Amino acid sequence: MLVGAEEIGRNGFGLAAILQAGIALSLPGVFFFKRLWLLGQRLQLSSLSELLRAYWSSEFLVAFSTVVATLFAVAFAGVQMAALSRLVVLLTDQTVSMPAAAMVLCFILFGYVVIGGMRAVGYLGAVQTVLAGAAIVGFAGCAVLQLGGFGALNAGLLKLAADPAAAGKFIVSGVVQFTAGGGRQAAAAHEGTALASLAMVFALMGLQSSPMAIKVVLSTNSPRAIAAGQTWVMAGAFGAMIALCVACFGAASLIDPSKDLSGLLTLISPWFAAWLFIGLLAGVQLMAGLALLTAGESLIRNVYKPWFHSSLSRGDTVTVTRVAIGLLVLASGLMQVLTPVTLSMLASLALPLAFQLWTPLLGMTWLRWFTRPGVVTGVGFGIAGVLLTEPFGIAVLSALGLELPWGRAPWTMSSAAWGMVANLLVTMLVSAFTQRRAFGGEAAQEARSFLYGILRPASRVRALRSTAWSISLAWLFFAVGPGLILGNYAFNKPDGGWALGMPSLWGWGLVSWVTGLGIVWFLSYKMEMASPHVGAIPDYQPPPRLRPDQRAAERERLRALFVTVAVAFGIVVLIVLSFGH
Repeated sequence: MLVGAEEIGRNGFGLAAILQAGIALSLPGVFFFKRLWLLGQRLQLSSLSELLRAYWSSEFLVAFSTVVATLFAVAFAGVQMAALSRLVVLLTDQTVSMPAAAMVLCFILFGYVVIGGMRAVGYLGAVQTVLAGAAIVGFAGCAVLQLGGFGALNAGLLKLAADPAAAGKFIVSGVVQFTAGGGRQAAAAHEGTALASLAMVFALMGLQSSPMAIKVVLSTNSPRAIAAGQTWVMAGAFGAMIALCVACFGAASLIDPSKDLSGLLTLISPWFAAWLFIGLLAGVQLMAGLALLTAGESLIRNVYKPWFHSSLSRGDTVTVTRVAIGLLVLASGLMQVLTPVTLSMLASLALPLAFQLWTPLLGMTWLRWFTRPGVVTGVGFGIAGVLLTEPFGIAVLSALGLELPWGRAPWTMSSAAWGMVANLLVTMLVSAFTQRRAFGGEAAQEARSFLYGILRPASRVRALRSTAWSISLAWLFFAVGPGLILGNYAFNKPDGGWALGMPSLWGWGLVSWVTGLGIVWFLSYKMEMASPHVGAIPDYQPPPRLRPDQRAAERERLRALFVTVAVAFGIVVLIVLSFGH
């Protein structure tokens, strides 16, 4: 949330889709979560990696989902933990150093994740969510009160908008700008175009298709809370905090840069600042704990055990998973202190790469004509599209002597959009030419038949299909797509003021959030995309098979793993030495 406030504080409301983060995060949950839960129950699986292995029979997809989970655990969560460590240094007036704060916070996280496991993370998650939400509301309230109230806030924004040098912070700078991207060619006005907003929404959608989010869904006992969670919690409460509280906080720092996060903490009472910090810490540790558990399980249960040590007992698996989590926490803590630039570059890959998992998820839940060759090839092209438009990939190629003619986010579109364009086009093309080939194993055939039979819509739902697609696409067009440019002047007065007493784009965002909430409710309940499922789901019993002796092959793979790790370590050291300082 605070990233959105920082974006508004630096660049204004040009990236207007920030205000729709709650809706953007809820839509993937509506589309996927119920169907994935049903598949998990039918096939008796509890993680995304297991679903990908069972449905697509692809070790490449399993390995890719594990890499994404590791990026979330080490880099994405690590960047946020590093920001909290800097706040500790600020709150203690530099009595506590940055390395000491990072190590203490990592130790606390490691303790309750390893000792308590998924149960502790789940129980503490409810408390942490409330604390994080209260902190966001508290920061917004403090920022507005420091400026003299909501009226004074908007008066300051109106005065700022009258300055020609700052007027661009209150408009979307067109649908698209055909620039070479950051580091190569600057945008004519600013990079906040309509397509930049749409690409940012795509990246946010990657969070709900990540192994971390799907692990939570598959671990629940019932899908009854999916509709309410996505509608009233994610799109409603979370969306309101983004569209109102985060926007207020960002607008306050846009008017007065001293009202940013660190500046605000120095202006309020120490006890209140400590309470707000605890709320932020709770929110970050909630996500970091889930990411660590998912990554540790993926590395050991879904990669190491099937490929290198299939005879590992259940108890030993838990022990090795705890060791893996400890190593992930240690790696994250060391990178926070020693290589913050590399950590930031890796963190920027997490959401765009997670978004590339949409094609296998669509194939499992909606588009049954997607084939295994199409999905695997498409994801490979999607990964390439992300890496070639992200600073990390560009920097690595530059170090190897390959200079690309573009930079970060060419045409003002982020890597998530470029990756998905390549991913979806290749998936559809290859799937069209491989329809006669096998779609996967027996589990895939069973899953397709099961979903088709159990989710056959009622006649009233079929009658609303065209309406549902029409209003959803219209909302995407006007709220986060090319139609955003209408928000530049939709609520402006002829005399130069604002009809709603706030910037036109902010008002457009609030209207879009309200309509988006209605669409999420309509899809969840009326279209039954996330409505509770009634009835028992019998377990799928695959035919028994003899398991061949894999010990010799596993030993050979283990030797190859050691060599690969050694080579990878050398490459990482070179990258760190080149870009980490």
